[in-house]
Amino acid sequence: MIKNGYYISFTPDILYETEIQELARRYPPELVMAETDGPWPFEGPFAGRVTHPSMIRDVAAAWGALHGYTSSQAEEILTANTKRFYSL
Repeated sequence: MIKNGYYISFTPDILYETEIQELARRYPPELVMAETDGPWPFEGPFAGRVTHPSMIRDVAAAWGALHGYTSSQAEEILTANTKRFYSL
């Protein structure tokens, strides 16, 4: 997927799924976006909560922490990637 330049998006499970965190560490930051994939029952800090778009900030912060970015830097990167993906 990386070789072909495919974008991927991470969901709230990046906060508690080790496999997802490992993928997030390996995938190039310029090919990453965030989503909530709702409605979907997430676990961890989201257990019992209804999926909501506001969870994207948590996804961005978790992804950013894996790469040493601040929350605001991560949001800027993921927003720019999403705009580029959708040609906005």
